[in-house]
Amino acid sequence: MLRAEGISVEISDRTILEKISVILRKGELVALLGPNGSGKSTLLRTIFGILKPHCGVVYIDGKEIHELERREIAKILGYLPQEVEGANLRVLDIVLLGRVPHTGIMPTKRDIEVSLKALKLVGMEEYRERLFSELSGGEKQKVMLARIFSQEVEFLLLDEPTSHLDIKSQIDVMKIVKMLVASGKGALVALHDINLAAMFADRILMVKNGKIKYSGRVKEVLTPENIKEIYGIDVEVLNHDGSIFIIPKIP
Repeated sequence: MLRAEGISVEISDRTILEKISVILRKGELVALLGPNGSGKSTLLRTIFGILKPHCGVVYIDGKEIHELERREIAKILGYLPQEVEGANLRVLDIVLLGRVPHTGIMPTKRDIEVSLKALKLVGMEEYRERLFSELSGGEKQKVMLARIFSQEVEFLLLDEPTSHLDIKSQIDVMKIVKMLVASGKGALVALHDINLAAMFADRILMVKNGKIKYSGRVKEVLTPENIKEIYGIDVEVLNHDGSIFIIPKIP
């Protein structure tokens, strides 16, 4: 279990997160929703250990994250930031970096096999010899996802994994994340697209002004009233074949 308890973060004397508690279990995909500047990215960075909270603690299987070495954390948590960056390396080399926590700098035969499998999973195997810098934004996003998948972590922390992707690629990526969750991993995914969250999430966390306002199952949380409060827009929530779809009302 991954657990954040009473997390508060202050940056330049400004409160970004205020007493947030989150539990992420293996086998579930939790979508993190909220407007720009609500604290979604800060929460993911804090859970991963990049930021140290002003108060509160992040636990991995009962151990405080700041008591663990970075290498140990990287074996358990995979983090995809909102903006992807990579050195001027081959695509395969970028993905192989995900294996470093397990085997070190020199890749083994298994490391290469795992990395190629991860590239195939995101539909980028044929790009393995290309330079990362030559790829489009969407292609880079897929490669960075492949790197996380190659880490063979227990929990995925994904900050806008579908940004820069066309609609088909968005669905493909979320299907892959859902498949990994079904295999026993946990995923906390920050999304802007409410309909993607409704389609794939097991639970929803809605954040505004650094606080979790609503938490629960998709149909419990994604109501017109809640969405109006969080985003300041009127929507219609439609039910179709057991799924819900959110349509903004244009004044």
